Amino acid sequence: MDSKKLEQYFHDAGWTVVHRDHRKARDGVFYPFDDLGLEAPSLAALRGFHRGIYRHQREAIERYLEGHNLAVTTPTASGKTMIFNVCALEELSVDPKARIAAVYPLKALAAEQTERWQKLVADSGINVKVGRIDGGVQSHERLSVLKESRVVVMTPDIIHAWLLSSIDMPAVREFLANLTLLIADEAHTYSGVFGSNSAFLFRRLLHATRKLGGDFNFIASSATMEDPQAHLHKLTGEHFDVIGADMDSSARSESQLLMVNPPRAKDLLSSVSDLITFAATQTSHQSITFVDSRKQTEYLASIVERRVSEEAESDEVNLGKLEELQVYPYRSGYEEDDRTRIQKKLALGSLKGVVSTSALEMGIDLPYLTLGILFGIPRSATSLFQRIGRVGRKQPGVVIIVNNGSVVSESVFRDPARLESLPLLRSALYLHNQRIQYIHAMCLAQQGGEDQAVSGNKTENDGKFTSPLPLPDDFAMLCEAERVGEVSTELQSMKAQAGDDPHHTFPLRNLDAQFKVQHQQGPNVFNLGSLSMSQLLREAYPGAVYYYQTKPYRIVRIRKQQRIVEARPEKRYFTAPLMLQPLILPNLSGDNVHQGHRYGSLLVIECALQVREAVCGFTERRGNNQLEFKYPLDPAHGLFQDAATFPNYSFTSGVIFTHPALSREGVRRSVLAEIIQEAFLMSLPFERQDISAGADKHRATRDPVTEGDKFICVYDQTYGSLRLTSHLMKKEVLRDVFTRARDIALNDANLELNEETVRVITELAECVEQEPSELGDAATSGNQAEQFVPIVSPGSIGINVHRDNEEFEVDGVFFSPQMQGLAYRGRPVSGRMKVEAANRRHSATTIQVPIDHIRPLNGESKIGYYSMETGEMFDQIPFDGEF
Repeated sequence: MDSKKLEQYFHDAGWTVVHRDHRKARDGVFYPFDDLGLEAPSLAALRGFHRGIYRHQREAIERYLEGHNLAVTTPTASGKTMIFNVCALEELSVDPKARIAAVYPLKALAAEQTERWQKLVADSGINVKVGRIDGGVQSHERLSVLKESRVVVMTPDIIHAWLLSSIDMPAVREFLANLTLLIADEAHTYSGVFGSNSAFLFRRLLHATRKLGGDFNFIASSATMEDPQAHLHKLTGEHFDVIGADMDSSARSESQLLMVNPPRAKDLLSSVSDLITFAATQTSHQSITFVDSRKQTEYLASIVERRVSEEAESDEVNLGKLEELQVYPYRSGYEEDDRTRIQKKLALGSLKGVVSTSALEMGIDLPYLTLGILFGIPRSATSLFQRIGRVGRKQPGVVIIVNNGSVVSESVFRDPARLESLPLLRSALYLHNQRIQYIHAMCLAQQGGEDQAVSGNKTENDGKFTSPLPLPDDFAMLCEAERVGEVSTELQSMKAQAGDDPHHTFPLRNLDAQFKVQHQQGPNVFNLGSLSMSQLLREAYPGAVYYYQTKPYRIVRIRKQQRIVEARPEKRYFTAPLMLQPLILPNLSGDNVHQGHRYGSLLVIECALQVREAVCGFTERRGNNQLEFKYPLDPAHGLFQDAATFPNYSFTSGVIFTHPALSREGVRRSVLAEIIQEAFLMSLPFERQDISAGADKHRATRDPVTEGDKFICVYDQTYGSLRLTSHLMKKEVLRDVFTRARDIALNDANLELNEETVRVITELAECVEQEPSELGDAATSGNQAEQFVPIVSPGSIGINVHRDNEEFEVDGVFFSPQMQGLAYRGRPVSGRMKVEAANRRHSATTIQVPIDHIRPLNGESKIGYYSMETGEMFDQIPFDGEF
């Protein structure tokens, strides 16, 4: 295993081994299968299994043949794929019309698994064609694949964007009517936005299939997670039998685990890159290094065996050494060709190392890896097991966990026994998010949509919307509202954005808009991946140096309306965004308060929020020099950002904590918020990108808070909110979180907290141990006379919800006959410099927008009232008789 050579390296290079753990090899225990009554193709596929099959494999096949949906949750490399294969062969053998959908959450995984399905069919001798349909297959080829193939490998994205949007085509309808088995691999990854979208996608698929007279069973595989049965029921609406680790009798290789502290004299990324280089050049290992961000993936791979300063002034980046070492980065967002090239090298074992995000935690068979390097401890035991399970499939392996200084790593490195008590991944599906629901209501129930297509009546539908399966009540009601055209004003902007094509307007992966990064050279345009708005703020903001396949590019301009990010080649510089503190604006009026508790002097309220994140510039490292650039940028340098900030506004929900101690002098409220966020993620391991935290002050008096009161907040990062943070309203969760937060504050020396801040977290932890009392209904502004319409006052700023929540400066309010209602006159803040330059030559330029397009910033925008009778504007609603 070369572990002694690695330990010698750690000793010589100043690393410290904190903990060792040795896992012994285990022999497999086999069971017969000749009494299961399998068809000839299945027996042919199993003829190499002379000793029999594992217990969990036999149990799964037996239950599937009895008609059950299956959830297989045994560990990595335990032979889950064989279960899929045999059950699929049984369906194909019994029914000559049967179709199988093998659904994989990643294109990379789907491509690799297609070859394995083709090998299975060849080995079994059955006359069946296997096809693959994903975003890399041209549209004109997809129908041919669907017609000719009885096993079709797909991604959820292609089912949403193509299969169900093409449901009026005979080949699609025939496929769905004859679909008997859907395989959902890596089901634990169906979480957050992607999982919540997929939950409605699977229901749409079941709805269409059953209305066409067919039906199908599920087989799902999943990593070890908390309550997989409940997760899959929420994901599909169906009931599942679980085949868990308690039935696993598979063999496993010997492995060694080392927990190490890096040398203090060196920066962390350089130390880890030196370790990767040593493993690639001085050992026989083939390694995989897991990091938690796309940016770290590119940076680590790019500095292996070199100092940044040595190449910083070079116009051309020489990647020869990197290719010689055969160490490559791998992350989401790559273009198809780049991803396929790396994937093939990995599968063949021709790479010495790969640096990856969680994208390689799952599925893709990497039999040659013998060394795993974990850059910090992942938040869930599920992720830890998956990463460790990638190593040592064919021979003994070594796993090295590097302390990266994160709160979780510091906590476990203080007490390595905590590694055994990391929480399992918990399902984060929220089926009542209205924005997510409406995407699928449009696809399913709009005029000419999927429901009418499978009901055989595409032009008119006088009957009420009905489904052959039980749908969430609020989703069924929304489908009916969409059918008759009575959706709420809040959703009409989504309807306008989607037009007649919601399938392509709204992808499954993110509610954020997706931006394409492009470099244009003459007439040629080179695609450099895609990013969401939140990724844009961290990786590709105006002026940033963005890395793609280890090559640096300067972000020149962001065209938000076109979803295009323009880039040009750059020297090997490194940038980091200068972020303003998040602006958090709680809405404590009326129905915007979801629930509230009082624990002594501590107020804990879950409510709707507006959150602004904003980049105001960036720092740039050029060799040993560090520079700072503030927005706006000078267009003379070829960089275009004419506003003082690059902001992103989102509507979400969260939990705010208000306590008198937070207003004391010297309390580091933002650090307290981060600690509580970390403790929450340790208690309930949701995805980090789905949760955020910050500190702010109340900007309006609303019972029970007063303007100026300081608060800290943990909130959902997802636009529209999945209400993941609502778990903090549960007494037992809140107490666990504050116990963990107090432990972090008292023991993590990296935080450098002052005494006052530690005292406050201790006080808050003591408060939550008290019994809570319910808060009364939040105060509202009262019934306003109908003739007075609340407005954003002239001179103030709101946000335009129909233009990516961009800031809008109001000049005036007026009644517009063309718009048949009130409208604002004003201008986008982002174009202010351009407008002012034009105004020096011409008259002032403004635009007009309907009043419901502009939302106030809670507590920040100045609110006035417009009289529909007189056209006057007032700061407050006048009392009767005042005019």
